[in-house]
Amino acid sequence: MKRKRKSRSKSSVYDDLRMASSSPVIRGFPEGAIVVFDEELRYLCAGGQGLAIVGLTPEMIEGRTIFEVFPPDVSRVLEDQYRRALSGEEIQIDIHFRGRVFFHRLAPLDMGDGTTAIAGIGFALDVTDVRSAEASLRESERNLRSEQRRLQDAELVGHSGSWEWDLTSDVITWSDGLFALHGLDRINFDEGYVQAASQVHPEDRGLVDAAMAACRSGESNQFRYRVARAGDGEIRWFDSKARAVVEDGIVVRLVGAVADVTDRIVAEKRLVEANKFMNAVLIASPDYTFITDLRTGTMVFSSRDSDLLSRNAEQSKKLGPYSIEQIVHPDDQESLRQMNIESAHLADGEVLQLRYRLRHTDGQWHWMSRHVVAFRRDDAGNVIEVLGVLHDITDVVKTESQLLHDALHDTLTGLANRALFLDHLELALTRSVRDGREIAVLYCDLDGFKEVNDTAGHAVGDEVLIETSKRLIGVIRDGDTVARLGGDEFVLIVEPWNRSNDAKGVERKSTPSQHFSVEIAERIVQALGDPFVVNGVNHIISVSVGIALGPTAPIGEQSSATAIALLEAADAEMYEAKKGGRNQVHSTFDSAKK
Repeated sequence: MKRKRKSRSKSSVYDDLRMASSSPVIRGFPEGAIVVFDEELRYLCAGGQGLAIVGLTPEMIEGRTIFEVFPPDVSRVLEDQYRRALSGEEIQIDIHFRGRVFFHRLAPLDMGDGTTAIAGIGFALDVTDVRSAEASLRESERNLRSEQRRLQDAELVGHSGSWEWDLTSDVITWSDGLFALHGLDRINFDEGYVQAASQVHPEDRGLVDAAMAACRSGESNQFRYRVARAGDGEIRWFDSKARAVVEDGIVVRLVGAVADVTDRIVAEKRLVEANKFMNAVLIASPDYTFITDLRTGTMVFSSRDSDLLSRNAEQSKKLGPYSIEQIVHPDDQESLRQMNIESAHLADGEVLQLRYRLRHTDGQWHWMSRHVVAFRRDDAGNVIEVLGVLHDITDVVKTESQLLHDALHDTLTGLANRALFLDHLELALTRSVRDGREIAVLYCDLDGFKEVNDTAGHAVGDEVLIETSKRLIGVIRDGDTVARLGGDEFVLIVEPWNRSNDAKGVERKSTPSQHFSVEIAERIVQALGDPFVVNGVNHIISVSVGIALGPTAPIGEQSSATAIALLEAADAEMYEAKKGGRNQVHSTFDSAKK
């Protein structure tokens, strides 16, 4: 029997998100900023050290829309991306704002059902220096390729970065470009090797001397070295290519080309540092990032030495295509297989999501949230590798289950509450109409419970209520329902099917003329008539039981009975039992006899 699931209201979710703004994680988010926005594109919370870079604070953002925070040229770009996130997409985009470049990652936040996005979350990282480094790197690579083409023939090298050493006269000639690279002027250059080599960094002088000696013996050479630029002393990196020019079998001169690759080296260093940062983020993240080859089912990359199940990378890879059968819960295996099939048809930017259970090395089942995107395609455009992120949501699922249980059960006794009882009663009425059989609702009110509460205290009263719930469960069979409506009022649903042997295998003793519900009610009276022993003290109570029967209708026809009406009828019969002297049973057919 399925239980109705209750979801939180949108406003309560928004309230929780606003409260998150005070979290140290949000306020102190390093190297960037984090924001959460609602369906009206209004910021619910904001934080992060990156806000100060552009002169913003959480107070300047929270409670305002993107149109109130950012200028039109920025808000127009953000509006489209934010709405895409609210529609369920995950987005990555560079945003230019106040002279800086921010890498913006957006994702939807849902109500907990995994489908309905009610808010969005954004992470912003200042990548101005990284983008500048990337641009410098691309520019340097273009320049170097151009230089390499010109260096195919040293005699045709452009004058911006070329030199020639006439070995006959021992005169070195530099192009204007090479003078500019060294920060020298032609007037103060004596055209000798000693002065030219004096610009080389001391640690690289031996390398340059060896390269020149090799060229003089007829070998071509390519080398990298540093120079201290004249004037400001800045260290610059040069790539140089040199070769000998031979005439009549004699090396008469050396020619070479020089490219300043300082920006490229700096950019590469920054890129390496940026990659180290990204790797550190992956390692520090509680999530497990992986790349899987769809053709073989093997994992080709993992972001950490051990996965979320305490298996190391090598153990995870060895599982290969058989991991589903070995570590995935049997009820979730088909869903994961279907996800893998759909992964082969992912469009760029499309994300597949799945909640499923995996077996931990300790033998316990852990709930996981899995997100995958296309990572690599073959020449035909087919997805051959997917990038996935796995997050352990066991605590989240347990919390959700507990919240659902608490919403439908009495906190003291653990019995069904009024909402769950009415749900069960509606289903019982549906079965009654379908099968043409009566059902019974038994409304129980404890006699003398108030005196126990007043004389012995509420703690003792609670123990009596807990014991009452246990005794009530003991007199019904599996499949029947017992609930606590509040105070000392309990209500049961009993159905006649298969009642030849009732609870705990006790054979029915009622005569054919006695309604099955009366027999159960009499058992309840008997069960609650025994003393309740709390802290060594006997407490005597009794119970008044009212019985209402669900009216039968011809099989297949709709009954006019409703759950509320049947509950109210049983309540009325219980009051008749109270009037009759308490500790007794009264039913609708008793009322009919009158």
